[in-house]
Amino acid sequence: MAWIRYGMTGAATAFVMTAPVLSDDAADIAAVLESYSGALSEENVQEAERWVLPDGADFTIFEGSGSDVGWAEYRDHHLAPEFGAEHVTFHVYDWSGYSVNADRNLAYATFDIRMEYEVRGEPRERDAHGTAILVRTGAGWRIKHLHTS
Repeated sequence: MAWIRYGMTGAATAFVMTAPVLSDDAADIAAVLESYSGALSEENVQEAERWVLPDGADFTIFEGSGSDVGWAEYRDHHLAPEFGAEHVTFHVYDWSGYSVNADRNLAYATFDIRMEYEVRGEPRERDAHGTAILVRTGAGWRIKHLHTS
């Protein structure tokens, strides 16, 4: 993971951390992402909340050109209306192919997304990609940021 630090001159200096990803961390991070995406697949907002930083603006998400700052905003203004929409039905919403990089308390993962759904009875499918940033908390790894497109 590369960290950028700006000195007094304004020049950027890169510090590279070369700590290997522990297999337990990689497995734990993949399990968090699987649990979160599984909860969304089941349209279970309460379960999804277990895997994110739910307080204030601690969680952010960029989906395509949209963005939400804070779990409550995303939950109330995006997820709940989408799950409540009668004209949209998801059949498959699956994350896979995780590539995980982590240091002691910060990690990022990239992954593939497969969606099969209907809009007003018309079948659609889509393959996409995602990036997640996670932080280690007292309760384990939690999602701080997602970017899907």
